[in-house]
Amino acid sequence: MSDDVIWHCIRHNHCSFMAKIETGIFCRNPYNATGICNRSSCPLANSRYATIRDHDGVFYLYMKTAERAHLPKKLWERVKLPRNYEKAMEIINKHLEFWPKLLVHKIKQRLTKMTQYRIRMRRLQLKVRM
Repeated sequence: MSDDVIWHCIRHNHCSFMAKIETGIFCRNPYNATGICNRSSCPLANSRYATIRDHDGVFYLYMKTAERAHLPKKLWERVKLPRNYEKAMEIINKHLEFWPKLLVHKIKQRLTKMTQYRIRMRRLQLKVRM
């Protein structure tokens, strides 16, 4: 796969996930780790990409590699992350050991942000009940 060619087509022709507003260019793709539309964080233009998604309160690590590109159904490998933050970080370190450090850092930041979001949601639910 030629990632640069794909990125050039997406960026300059048309991407249905791109959202241009006054403050910048954002991406609506659910697999995007940062939400910003740029070359390094585009899941479509990177043959090796990872992100974290939330499904009904359970976090999953999604990994995409070039070896699975010929099977669209199995393109994203999914690993369930435990609710414990430290154990989830260990699993991320284990599965993304030989991946680019910048991408691993983005994934860890996303896990931290989503964990803090989960904690705030629990606090707000308890506050409303009392």
